[in-house]
Amino acid sequence: MATIRKATLADVPEIVRMSAAFYPTTHYAAWCPMDEDSVAGLATGLIENDVFFVAEQDGALVGMVGVMLVPFMFNQAHVYATEIVWWVAPEVRGSSVAARLLQVIEQPCRDRGAARIQMVHMPNSPPQAAALYERAGYARSEISYTKDL
Repeated sequence: MATIRKATLADVPEIVRMSAAFYPTTHYAAWCPMDEDSVAGLATGLIENDVFFVAEQDGALVGMVGVMLVPFMFNQAHVYATEIVWWVAPEVRGSSVAARLLQVIEQPCRDRGAARIQMVHMPNSPPQAAALYERAGYARSEISYTKDL
């Protein structure tokens, strides 16, 4: 069974490795190549300033979730957490890892003053991700459209 724990700076190389496994499966990969230094920098910032957890099994990282706490545009007295990354390795999908990663970010977000968490569902996200969001109490709130310029 995987252990869920707070990410540390020592995890950054493995976070980059997991990102390299995840990124090609996204629709963003057709837009631009992944830059490992960018991922490492963002992961470092999330670990030091926001909320980032990893799942570890048999000595290897098999999942991650990172959210950034930001002020709400229309009332900066309100803070919410917005997903930067949530990914689980194929070999542990169908276990409780994804749900446990979603659950573990809630209290640290509350502790930092967030009243809401916003997660992303991409066009190629597996359908079970949306079902998991709903079982965890998330409600569909927004749809994004992207245009290449």
